[in-house]
Amino acid sequence: MTPQRLDIGYRITWKGRWHVGSGYQSATADRLQQRFGGAPFVPGSQVKGALRHQCERLAVALGVEEPVDPHAGAEPGDHSLVKHFRPLAKSGLLIDRLFGSRYQGECVFVTNALPPKHKTPGTTTVAARTAIDRVTGTVMEQHLFTTETIEAGPGLYGAIRARHPAGVLTQDDDGFPYEYALLVAGLLTLETLGGDKSAGLGRCAIEVMSLSWNGADTTLETARASFQERDWAVEVNMVREEMA
Repeated sequence: MTPQRLDIGYRITWKGRWHVGSGYQSATADRLQQRFGGAPFVPGSQVKGALRHQCERLAVALGVEEPVDPHAGAEPGDHSLVKHFRPLAKSGLLIDRLFGSRYQGECVFVTNALPPKHKTPGTTTVAARTAIDRVTGTVMEQHLFTTETIEAGPGLYGAIRARHPAGVLTQDDDGFPYEYALLVAGLLTLETLGGDKSAGLGRCAIEVMSLSWNGADTTLETARASFQERDWAVEVNMVREEMA
C-alpha cells in the first residue's frame, strides 16, 4: 500500500444570482457580498462544507454508511461516538476516512473559488427582501433588509487536494479508491452554493476541469467505474474487510 493523493481542478458556473455573505454592511446594502481583492468569490471552507454534506448524503443513499447523529455524545453517559475516535485506517466511517477527523487531522483541502484573471465578475445588484416569521409563515413587521447579489458571470475556479496515508482508503487491488470516487461524485452533484438558497439564489453547476491521481492524469470514467458495481455498499464493505 502507498500513500494516496487526488488533485481536482473545478469550475463553478452560476445559473442565476448568488450571494456569499461577508458579515458586513454598507450604506447601500445590509448584507454585503464577500470579496477577495475586490472580486466576489466563494471561500474554500464553504465549498468544503457543502461537499462534505453532499458526500454524506450520497453515502447514506448508496447504503454504505448509516446516518451519524450530530448531537451524539451531548448527553452524559452517551459514548456512541467514542468508538469512531480512532486512526483513520481503522475507522468505520467512510466520510471520516475521506475528509479526516479530529483524531488524525484533515485530509481534504479546498482552495477559494475565484474568478479568472482579467475577467469581469457578474454585475452587482442590491435586492430588497423581508424576513418571514417561521411560526406564522407571514412577513415580519419592520424587517425589510437588502442583500448584495451577483449576477451569473464568467464562473469561478478552484482546486481540491486530498492527501491520505497508506492503508486509509478502500481499494480493490490497485483500483481507484472508493472514497475518492465518492468525493468526485459529491462535487459533480452539488447544485447550490452560498446563502439564501431558499430564496432561489446560488443555483450552479460544477465541472471537473482537471483530475490527477497519485501524480498522473486520470479520467472521470476511472473515477466513476466503481459505481458500476451491482451493489456498491456490499463491494465497499467486502473490500474493507479484506483490508482489515
